[in-house]
Amino acid sequence: MTNQLTGSVCTRCGKPRIVVDTYEEKVDTSTVTYTITECSDPECQKLVEKTLKAEKVKRQFIKDEQEKRETARKNVLAEKKASKGRE
Repeated sequence: MTNQLTGSVCTRCGKPRIVVDTYEEKVDTSTVTYTITECSDPECQKLVEKTLKAEKVKRQFIKDEQEKRETARKNVLAEKKASKGRE
């Protein structure tokens, strides 16, 4: 596959972005086309991927903490409900 320019530019360095991969997926009755693009500068793309990886780790940590808080909240509510039933 030849590297096609997308018409968009990298938000980090301003160089043109290129299409790396395109695929289609069937969702219910529709077909969704996904286009994966990267910066045309490999060094810049490495930095972008590093930043995205760090953001993904941070989002996962936040999600895990949220789930822990939700579980703790549900346990407290269940304990309160159980203690009211004993009275």
